[in-house]
Amino acid sequence: MTNITKEFRYKIADDMYSQTNVNNQEAVATYTGPEVIHAIVDASTNTLTSATITEEQFETYNDSNDEFYAIEVNCNDDTAICTMLNGGIPREGLPTVTEDVPGSDLPFTRYDPVLPLDTYELEDIEYNRSAQTFVKPLPWKAPTTTWSDLIRYRNNTLYAADRTLSDDMPDALYTQVADFKQYLRDLPVTFGGSWNVILATAGTGYSVNDRILINDPVFKTGQSAPDILITITEVSDAGAITGFTKSNAEAHSYHTDAATYSNVFTMYSGAGTGATFNLSKVATVPAFKITPKDHPLE
Repeated sequence: MTNITKEFRYKIADDMYSQTNVNNQEAVATYTGPEVIHAIVDASTNTLTSATITEEQFETYNDSNDEFYAIEVNCNDDTAICTMLNGGIPREGLPTVTEDVPGSDLPFTRYDPVLPLDTYELEDIEYNRSAQTFVKPLPWKAPTTTWSDLIRYRNNTLYAADRTLSDDMPDALYTQVADFKQYLRDLPVTFGGSWNVILATAGTGYSVNDRILINDPVFKTGQSAPDILITITEVSDAGAITGFTKSNAEAHSYHTDAATYSNVFTMYSGAGTGATFNLSKVATVPAFKITPKDHPLE
């Protein structure tokens, strides 16, 4: 088998996993490996699997296999694909770039430039069997961790933290666990995945368990987004709101920019009057760049 060493150029996303190339950015890397790789394709979708076979296996593979078929990839022509199939760019010793993440104790570090395996989705690459070529452009790689994943992790970890907090803990450890629980509650707002709902005017005449909908279209930026539900949990003797919870406040899917909206429109059918709310958020940090804190007991 002939090996080659080849420098090649490939498109990269505007930011890691952003799946856009508005700035038409490219990177340069060097592939070292076989000149030809024999790859396995899913026959039902004509998309690559991550599997490869030897040249000897390739000679007879397509004679008896219906679910998959094998192809010959020329690494002089499809070098980026070969690096993903073969690991032809060793990561050891590669330069990295570090990015501070607002609200996080730990920075985000990636290889510089972003490698093809972190740029394209290998198992979504489609092969045109009749033309014997890959469909271009190659599909962008999706984020490894989404905000839905992060929210799920946060909810599960908060539930576990609730179970570990007990009054018989040493005071210092109790405080650490309580602070960790608050960190988890604040995590969506801290990293811009959720709206911070601020009570601007407390009003009068409200009761515990009253519900207020924030349904102002201004914060939805013309997209389909749920109304934010406010549930009153505490009031003063005069019915002024002193505590509330919120739900449906996640904004990572429709409002990633930082923003502040004052005196947002609300809907309410109870006896209370005069309460007003503001919304604010920081720019949404991509979930894969966030390294959540560990539980103090870990």
